[in-house]
Amino acid sequence: MKSSGLFPFMVLLALGILAPWRVEGNNNDAVKIGACPARKPTQCLKPQKSQCINDWDCAGKEKCCDVTCDLKCLKPLPIGRPMKKSGSCLKFQGKCLMLPPLNQCQNDGQCDGKYKCCESMCGKFCLLPM
Repeated sequence: MKSSGLFPFMVLLALGILAPWRVEGNNNDAVKIGACPARKPTQCLKPQKSQCINDWDCAGKEKCCDVTCDLKCLKPLPIGRPMKKSGSCLKFQGKCLMLPPLNQCQNDGQCDGKYKCCESMCGKFCLLPM
């Protein structure tokens, strides 16, 4: 049985259509390099409209960062040398519904003063140790 010259063309066409879709899908599952600027936990008095949902909603190298009452696109900070501060973090129970969770820090060195970079239910945040 002789194969049609149309079959290789159809395979290449299918790959050409599906390959860009797969690459775009990967961006939603990843985060951009760098860390969001640290912020001290404060109470939100009036929720604001967020600029982004994840890092890929932000232009260039900007990251989607939690800023008290909303999420904004901000220039990331370089992740410095890991530093371990004294004290221990509170252990959280439960699972985050936001995928991927947003990290405010990567290590203790990115947190002000006595604050430590602690794993919460929904990412890492600068919190006072126990």
